[in-house]
Amino acid sequence: MSLMKGKRFILLLIFIMAVTPLVTAAGQASANDQGLAVEAGKNQGLEQGVVLVSDGNPSATVVTTVYAAALEKKAATELVSYIKSISGAELPIVTNEAEATGTKIFIGGATPDIDLNAIRQGGDDPASFRLAAAADSIRLYGLSDQGTLFAAFELLEQLGVRWFMPGDMGTVIPFNKTIALPIQDTIQHPGFSARAMQATEAYQKPPGLPNGVHLNEGKPWVEHMRLNQKFYGTHGIPCAFTPKTRPDLFLPNENGTPTNQFDVTKSDVLACVVQSSVTKLQQDPNLKVLHMGPNDGLVKVLQPNPDWDGTDWDATHDTLSLTDRYVKFYNLVLEELEKLGYTDVSIAFYAYDTYYQPPVRWTPNPKLIPVIASITVDRYHAIDNPLSWERGHLKDMIDGWRRLGVKPFIYQYLYNLADPGLPFSPVDQVSSEFKFYKHNGITGIRAENLPAWAYHGPGLYLAAKMMWNPDLDVEALLDDYYTKLYGPAAKSMREHFEALEQAFAKADSFAGNIYDFPHILTDKVRKEMEKTLGKAEKEASQSNDPVYGKRVAMVRLAYSFGDNFLGMMDTINRLDFVKAKEQLDRIYALRNEAVLHSPVVLNPWASFLYTDIFWKNMVTQGEQRVTGGNRVVAQMPDEWNVMLLPHDNGDLLGLWKPGLGTKSWMKLKTYSETWSSQGLRYYKGHAWYRTEVKVDKKFDNGNPIRLWFSSIDETARVWMNGQELPLVKKGSGLTSPWEFDATNAIQFGQSNLIVVDVGNAVLDELGTGGITGPAMLWEAVSD
Repeated sequence: MSLMKGKRFILLLIFIMAVTPLVTAAGQASANDQGLAVEAGKNQGLEQGVVLVSDGNPSATVVTTVYAAALEKKAATELVSYIKSISGAELPIVTNEAEATGTKIFIGGATPDIDLNAIRQGGDDPASFRLAAAADSIRLYGLSDQGTLFAAFELLEQLGVRWFMPGDMGTVIPFNKTIALPIQDTIQHPGFSARAMQATEAYQKPPGLPNGVHLNEGKPWVEHMRLNQKFYGTHGIPCAFTPKTRPDLFLPNENGTPTNQFDVTKSDVLACVVQSSVTKLQQDPNLKVLHMGPNDGLVKVLQPNPDWDGTDWDATHDTLSLTDRYVKFYNLVLEELEKLGYTDVSIAFYAYDTYYQPPVRWTPNPKLIPVIASITVDRYHAIDNPLSWERGHLKDMIDGWRRLGVKPFIYQYLYNLADPGLPFSPVDQVSSEFKFYKHNGITGIRAENLPAWAYHGPGLYLAAKMMWNPDLDVEALLDDYYTKLYGPAAKSMREHFEALEQAFAKADSFAGNIYDFPHILTDKVRKEMEKTLGKAEKEASQSNDPVYGKRVAMVRLAYSFGDNFLGMMDTINRLDFVKAKEQLDRIYALRNEAVLHSPVVLNPWASFLYTDIFWKNMVTQGEQRVTGGNRVVAQMPDEWNVMLLPHDNGDLLGLWKPGLGTKSWMKLKTYSETWSSQGLRYYKGHAWYRTEVKVDKKFDNGNPIRLWFSSIDETARVWMNGQELPLVKKGSGLTSPWEFDATNAIQFGQSNLIVVDVGNAVLDELGTGGITGPAMLWEAVSD
């Protein structure tokens, strides 16, 4: 996304020269063709526009009606409030046009000669609006009250107001004693019919969050960004039966007990869902879209159903694709509803996980709305990045669904999943993908966010703006963002973010969580980020306005959190758990400071929950094993000999036995590289690890010896010197360490053969598997 400085400046000049005539000339123009709202009242003379404020005195009146709707009233009060903040002048609001003096600003239903057909010529989305400014009046109205409110927001943005982030810290209000709006007739339509960002109006609250976090700070920002918060798709089949009341209606697991997933091939499930849907439709006659789908998590089908399932295999799970099964079910629901007279109802569902690929057997009803959620593919790169053949797979999914006659939506992840809050920016993805979506038949976007405004800010702002106008000028918008938000530090801050974004764009790494981050945010990258951030801090400190320094300080706090986290990961790999615990405590302090800031520097849910789930157990258990008289006996090496075996029968082949030749075995790293970075991204099955470690005789003192693995994905059996070790503590995936008793098998003063059979059957994270963290033999002073 970065350009050379001179080139960027030239592009910005070209942009300004290109768009200025559009808004200053009379006649109709669509501002959807512009990258940014062109600001008024700066360089234009008063003769070029309609005057609102003259030398700090009101020159306009806001006109509403006595029956104005709530959003029309809000449009009026927002205009008055922000214009007062800009100029010091408070425009009067009247409900009788005859009482208005100066320029008349008509709001919604108060507008004379409303011509809704002029708006409808370009589309009938209710958020569409018209902003018409003549010599003595301004008319603001839309196809709905919300459209009228958005027209007021457009006017304010043309005056230079920006809502880059929630709250006062993220709001930019210029100072102008005189305000004039260019003569124009602007009509705008949203680029996507559904524009939603979840967990942004109200942040999710994790356990342990301190009091005082402003969880609802994002609500005004969402409205100012013209999002309509239409959420398509959901987890859950609408039926009241439970595994206890009707176990026969649920898919069983291997031991025959019911899971939490309905078996949609059962006729009673269909009847239950139809009845539940009818009840909803009767309760809300305006309801046109039903939402349903499996519960979140793996849907396990032990035996394919020849009357329902297709024959294709899921590309990432190595299991049967279940899309055909669910498409047939949704088709049947619609057929039953049509028989009951509900002919214009649609069903929105997630195309997700093992039901992600387009169906190959059943043609979906055109009234089905698949919401394509690419949770099982690369989340770092953009769809057009040649490094990410995997992200490019999304193009095939979109095309495949469209060729079946449906209009898919996109479920976009605007953060790095399971990431506690390390530096990450979605700008590169958003800038290329949202435009691709618009020009390839996507009509709505549901974004999953965990806003961390310090580093997510530019990407979330860009995403919201591109939901409204996917063809905007990205470079111009970002220049506007950095210039207005960071003032004298704009150039350095943009360089800081571009160093971050380019690091991910150029990284040949794809693993989920933050397991590949040390290879992306390398010492070289962090040195450049530190350099630009330090320069920005110095530049901001020289400004008379302290707000620039405060905004830069947000990024410094987030950078420190990430820097400490990467340092802790390195310390863990060296088994220095005393220092790792000190770093974890520092991380806790930083996250408290970050979430109590407004807007939140780190996301409360991510920084608390993901830190604790994925890292707390590892660090605290590790520290316990190297303190209080306990000590490390031997660290396991990073690189092991490994044999891949798809099935759970390596023990029958004797792969645990001493004396086996390993010349043909591959070499795999454990804690320094992921399976993904070593060519095993999609491997599912067993991996047999073998290594030898020498144990000093000084540890032969009768104390218990344990073999501790900080992280294994996802099951483990361990042998030492041909003897299977008893399990002391069973771990859990990537979240809880494993431990085995080596006391009776260890040989002091000699080399010890250690063999580990790791089973990895489920895609619980992208590109992980096997031994995924450091391991050690340790001496316990007591059991």
